[in-house]
Amino acid sequence: MSSGWTSRVIPALELRLEELGAWDEICRSQEHLRSPFLSSDYIRAVARSRPLVYVCVILAGGAPLAFLPFQFRTGLHRLFRAAERVGAEMTDYFGLIAPPGFAADTQTILRLARLSHLYFTHLDESQLCHGLPAGQPEIGLQVRIRADGESYWEHLGRLDHKLVADLNRRERQLERDYGPIRFCPVEQRWSAPLSNLIAYKRRQYQRTGRPDLFAVSWRRKLLENLCASGSTNCRGVISSLYAGPVWVASQLSLCSRQVLHNCFPVYNPALARYSPGRLLMKSILQSAPSLGVELVDRGAGDTAAKRDFANTSHRYYRGAWSIGDGRSAACRVAYSMVWRAARFRPRTPAVSSATSAD
Repeated sequence: MSSGWTSRVIPALELRLEELGAWDEICRSQEHLRSPFLSSDYIRAVARSRPLVYVCVILAGGAPLAFLPFQFRTGLHRLFRAAERVGAEMTDYFGLIAPPGFAADTQTILRLARLSHLYFTHLDESQLCHGLPAGQPEIGLQVRIRADGESYWEHLGRLDHKLVADLNRRERQLERDYGPIRFCPVEQRWSAPLSNLIAYKRRQYQRTGRPDLFAVSWRRKLLENLCASGSTNCRGVISSLYAGPVWVASQLSLCSRQVLHNCFPVYNPALARYSPGRLLMKSILQSAPSLGVELVDRGAGDTAAKRDFANTSHRYYRGAWSIGDGRSAACRVAYSMVWRAARFRPRTPAVSSATSAD
């Protein structure tokens, strides 16, 4: 099947209109590709925020057949043709944008993309149908909402009466102590809420001893680009909870039609005893149908805060593909040294597996 394939490897912002249309159609037609992180809009938002973001357009008979987005972390990585997933730690999904039945070995994919080495995490299990090898599985949790949010909540109450009763009690206490609870599912004037979210997230990283994702300016710029986006394929949404005049908690999510992917949760530390993160999640889940959301993706990681609400799961994989030349051998040695060093420092999580707001 691959004998007739050719490719274009181009900066992500140079994709043609017909290529963008083909990309979007592939994502629309397959449920497992509906994550906002796999949309062309997300890839281009990253490309507007930092350099060295590329797409391999795989062609059949001159027409776009499939796409592989990737980036080089630095110019040195580009010299060695050593790539990674677009957005790196900011991104919760990686993989091929390809139609059903598409299958290829990694050597073919790497040669088409003109790469020697590709390191990845967050390869969803659905990608294995393309014949791509992967290892080191990690669980991902999701919430499927088929009816209205209240029906989901009533169902959860039957499954875990203690959890729902406890959250309802904390909600009443919060309202009694601070004033009427107000939930804003989408902050239309997002600039100030985003600045507040980033500031609290950076304090959280400092408090927990984790690397500060937002010390690097392009990541802050990426969130601004996503929140400013009006795309139905990928837009940043900030949801906030208030009690009277007091800010309780916020979360930045990415929305792609029926999918809402939770990314960065933060909460007011002074209100920790009310479980503000869980109260915010309750409000998000109850409002999801009004936004047309059928799936709330909690990302990678199996924590109590995520499992409390999840009703389905899937697996992510990580790994590395190499072409087998001298450059790839050098990359394997370099990455091996990096992985060994990483064992002795706090792990930098991807967006949704960052320390969650309780």
